[in-house]
Amino acid sequence: MTLGMKDYRPQEIKVSVKNNELIVQGEHRHKDANRSERSFFFKSIVLPPGTQVDQLESHLTEDNQLKIEAPFIEQKEAQKSVESKEASKPVESKEGSKPVENEKKEGDK
Repeated sequence: MTLGMKDYRPQEIKVSVKNNELIVQGEHRHKDANRSERSFFFKSIVLPPGTQVDQLESHLTEDNQLKIEAPFIEQKEAQKSVESKEASKPVESKEGSKPVENEKKEGDK
């Protein structure tokens, strides 16, 4: 998956997986002498069965595209279910910026 994140820096983006749902969130703040701006981004998508969320990787490209990739194994070949697993990995910048804030959680109760 590729998402345009034009005004966002890596530290303003969070990528996580919760109950087999990929969640991408961003918050950008800009302030100068005359104004203050704050913008938000939120996208979620249900991952197909067989998505290997423990191997999910994301990075911000030089042209501000957030690339998210994870291996996929046909469900009949999958050895473990990812439906109740949660994981998150840092978003890395190809420009050498800081990783994005990430969360790791233990299932909903």
